Amino acid sequence: MGNLTIISETGFPHAACLFEYAEVKTWCGFKPKIPKFPAFWGYVDHSDRQKYIKKSIRFEVPDRTLQEAIIALEEKYTDRWFAIWLGINCIDFAIEAAKLCELQIPEKKKLFPCELIHDLQKLNV
Repeated sequence: MGNLTIISETGFPHAACLFEYAEVKTWCGFKPKIPKFPAFWGYVDHSDRQKYIKKSIRFEVPDRTLQEAIIALEEKYTDRWFAIWLGINCIDFAIEAAKLCELQIPEKKKLFPCELIHDLQKLNV
């Protein structure tokens, strides 16, 4: 068994995911290609977000499910339009990761990543 950790970052609101399985640690998040730009083409960011963690939640998930989730996220979010307010953003990415890992997800998307962490905790712990 591995782990999916979903985080909320300090500073500028951002959500990202850490996939851990079989000695592998893979960070994934969705960002615009122009940093902090409100709407632009996005990419799957793999930079280590450990030092930016404000709040997080960790779930035990089968290794195979984690591997398949990473592949699906890469396919869906590479070169996709990022829009912070009325479009696809980092919170959508984290929700999709949770869904792919067979977690219960909130019915309504919230605006801030810390709220997502709280919702996931209520629904899955």
